Amino acid sequence: MTSALNFGNPEHLLPPSWRSQVQQWLSEDTPSFDWAGFVVGEEYRDAKLLGKRKGVLAGKPFVDEIFKQLNCTIEWHVKEGESFEPIKHIATVRGAVRYLLLGERVALNVLSRCSGIASMSRWFLDTSRDAGFKGIIAGTRKTTPVEKYGMIVGGIDAHRNDLSSMVMLKE
Repeated sequence: MTSALNFGNPEHLLPPSWRSQVQQWLSEDTPSFDWAGFVVGEEYRDAKLLGKRKGVLAGKPFVDEIFKQLNCTIEWHVKEGESFEPIKHIATVRGAVRYLLLGERVALNVLSRCSGIASMSRWFLDTSRDAGFKGIIAGTRKTTPVEKYGMIVGGIDAHRNDLSSMVMLKE
């Protein structure tokens, strides 16, 4: 199967604003006080990210950036675009417990969303190919960078990224 992963790092497809979007997600998750972080403190620990359902991993750049902004490190055990079976140890994150907790929900949300889209994209692609379809399956422009990234990692064509990509007239 040919996909963006065959040609280079799909992170390079993301718009320049994606890192500031990650900062916004973290800010939205803790708009005022971080009581959990206050209670658990600065002790360094490891946290495991587990894949609980069969799928295709997508969203590593977003998760890397979430934990980078929180001064945590992450070691991946599954490659971007790789299929995995449950229960799979996807990654290990190391950092202060307060930052692990702060990043956990945001990271799991984006990883679940992006991997879910990649998994469904791969399923549609494989199913259509098995049925003899030789055309291109393309996603819509009307999605977020996370969703579009998941489609690309899953093997679906990006179609057009914005209104300046091509002219499209509809009835």
